[in-house]
Order: sequence, then C-alpha cells, then structure tokens
Amino acid sequence: MKPALQELPHLENWRWLSHQIRCAMAPDEPRLIEHYLAEGRYLARCTATPAWNIAQTSLRLMLDTATDTQLPWHWRCLCLDQAWRPLRDLRNAAHTAEQRVTWQAYAAQLARSELLPSTPLYDLPQGYSDE
Repeated sequence: MKPALQELPHLENWRWLSHQIRCAMAPDEPRLIEHYLAEGRYLARCTATPAWNIAQTSLRLMLDTATDTQLPWHWRCLCLDQAWRPLRDLRNAAHTAEQRVTWQAYAAQLARSELLPSTPLYDLPQGYSDE
C-alpha cells in the first residue's frame, strides 16, 4: 500500500500536466512538455505504474495534441518534435511480441505524421450555436 501513497501525488501532477499540454494552456512554455515527460519517467522508475502504460499514454498525448488543428501551430510542432521520447521509452518497455507490434505501429504512425495547418482564430466558432 505504501507505493500507492507515494505514487498518488505524482500521478495527479502528471495527469494535470497532460491536461495543460492537451489543451495548450501554456503554449509559450515548452518546458511544460519536458516537465511532463520527466514526471512520467519518475512514475515509471519509482512507482508501481507500469512503464509501458506511461510511455503509451505520453506518446498518445503528443500525437493527439500535434494533430489537433484547433491548437496553435507552434505548440503542435513542439509536441510532434518531442514524440520520439515516449516512443523510445515504449520500445524499451516492450517485452512481449504484442507490445513490439504495438510499438512498430506507433513508430510508423509517427513517421507518417503530417501536420495540417491550424485553424485561424477568426475561423473558430464563437458563442452559442443558437444565437
């Protein structure tokens, strides 16, 4: 039970950081991504959270954020540029044949990633749809 008690604050912080990244809450703060990835590495090394789950969740976050055209272009580029780190961690955590196949699929997805332009601010929907 003790590892779970130590894990909880770090896991909550890691999830909060992921929310900030996914919503581009601080798009001019690239260190947020590094902080998130470092917190994930800590969870994988020092708590009961499986390294595979941390790496897969981190990679999904980077890829999903990078392909979200509603977010600022530079933030999406930063996320795509950093996606190799959780992909590397995923490769290192792959111990079964199924995990290696999953890693290869993610590697292919990252290699084929193409960023579409971000939606300009004036094209974003404003207000309520019934107005």
